[in-house]
This record gives sequence, structure tokens and C-alpha cells, in this order.
Amino acid sequence: MMRDLRALAAALLLPVLLCPALRAQDAESGDSQDYQKMMQQMMKSANYSQTQEETWDARLKVVSGSVMVKPSDSEEWSKITGEMPLEHDDAVKTGPDGVAELYLDDKGAISLGRNTQVEMTSLDQTDAVFSLTFGSLVAKVKKLMNEKFKLQVRTPNAVCAVRGTEFAVEYAQMGKETSVAVFDEGRVAVTPQAEGEGEPQEYTLEKNTELLLSPGKKRFRPVALARMARHKGMVGQMRGRLAAFKGWKPRTQAKRAALRDQALKRRIIRKQLREKAPAKAKARRSARARAAARRAAAERKAGSEAQAAEELQEPGQE
Repeated sequence: MMRDLRALAAALLLPVLLCPALRAQDAESGDSQDYQKMMQQMMKSANYSQTQEETWDARLKVVSGSVMVKPSDSEEWSKITGEMPLEHDDAVKTGPDGVAELYLDDKGAISLGRNTQVEMTSLDQTDAVFSLTFGSLVAKVKKLMNEKFKLQVRTPNAVCAVRGTEFAVEYAQMGKETSVAVFDEGRVAVTPQAEGEGEPQEYTLEKNTELLLSPGKKRFRPVALARMARHKGMVGQMRGRLAAFKGWKPRTQAKRAALRDQALKRRIIRKQLREKAPAKAKARRSARARAAARRAAAERKAGSEAQAAEELQEPGQE
């Protein structure tokens, strides 16, 4: 009898004892499901982008003068004012009075001098490449703790591998010469690119040195900073730009696309206005010509009527 009562009591108490544990397990399971759901929503939202983490948030800022961009999906140059996000394969060109700056997140600031053209051949953080067609660029790039981040500046006859550095690169189309300089910190590995001359030699530029690569020469030698020292003032400005980037906020791909469209649409609107202006001027000229023709016709008519009146008066006078 007592055994039966104890068994009955145990059977009644078991659900009561298990209930808190089951509720905790259910809550934990619910929390896990909520967390997974939250992560899935974040992955799908515009605030999270794997591509955005793997590529630089590159931005162009027009400082002064004429600055043009040829988007990667176009063959036409568009004049830009203000700022514009840049994408892979975009090209930037400054005019004789143009100066622009490029920013790579809060890690790099690059100044483009006058009469310069550069293409964003790659904006991948692991293999960023800027192809300098002609002109000059001056840059301050922070030393990155992550060794996977790489940056190259290429000219038609050289490859410059950059780490955390203050440097400048020039390419003169006339003499087909590349000039490279390192300023107060960092280093740049420069490799001449020549056809049919075997394995090229790499030259390492330390701080306050420069190197000139000229066609026809097989060996080169880094020397103390001299001719390229004129870029030191701009290096100081780029250093200041990076110091002010503490509040840098990455933009979503949707925001970048909207800003690109806005920058390019401003140019399209200006183009449409320029196209409409000649048409309006032509219409005004046509209206003035028609008015002049009407006045001439009226004057001729008035002259004819006056002459007819005189002819009618002549017989009476006789």
C-alpha cells in the first residue's frame, strides 16, 4: 500500500520537477531560432555586404578645376563636381586646371595632380591596383596590420608595390619615364616592366629616396630625394586628410549606387541644357527673322500705298 502511494506521488511530482527545465530548453531553442533568423535578415539587408568588406570603399572628391570620370560601363567621359563613389574599372582624368583626391576607406588618401589619368583596375583589398596612364599621384597609405591587404600602382613601364607608405609616382608620356619616391616613412618595391629582357630586377625604395626609370637603361639606382621633393607639401596634406578620417562611415552598396547615379545625372542634365541652348537660340533667331520679314513687308506695303496715292493725285494737279 505504501509503495503504491510513493509511486503515485512520484508520478505526480515528475512533471512539476521537469517543467522548469523544459521551459528553459524551449527558451534556449527559441533564442537560438531568433538569433539565426536575425542573422539571416542581416545577411539579406543592405547593411551587410560581403563584397563591401572585401573591396575598398573608394571615393573621388573634386578639389578644383576640370575632373572627369569614365564609368566602367561607359566609353564616355563625364565631368564631375563634388564627390562620387568609385567602382572597379572606373577611370579618372584631371584637366590642366584639375585637382582631385581619392580615398580608400580611412586607410588611404591619394592626390591626383593636373593632367593626370588613372584607372581603378582593381579595388580588391587583397590586390588593389591603380593604373597611372599619365600624370602624377601623391599618396599617404596607413600601415595595415593585416598582411593580406596589398596595393600596387602601375605605369606603362613599372609596377610599384606599396605597403604603409608616403609616396609619389609620375609617368611622363613624352619621355616614357616613371619616377617613384618615398618620403618620411615606408617603402615601395619597384619592378621595371620591359619586353624581352628576361626576369626584371626589383628595386626597394626606403624613406627619402627616389628612382627614375628611363627607356634604354638596363640598371637603375635609388638616390636621395631631390627632384620629387616638390611633392612633400602634398604628402603633408594627405597626412592631414587621414588624421581627419576618424569618423569615417562605410556606405552600403545601395547608397553608393544612388550617389553615383546622382553625380552622373548632374552631368547628363548639364549636357541636356547645353543641347537645348542652341535650339533655343536658333528659335529666337528664327522669331527675330520672321518679325523682321513682317516689318519689311509692312514697310513695302506702306510704300506701295503711298506711291499709288501720289499717282492718283497727279491728274488733278494738272
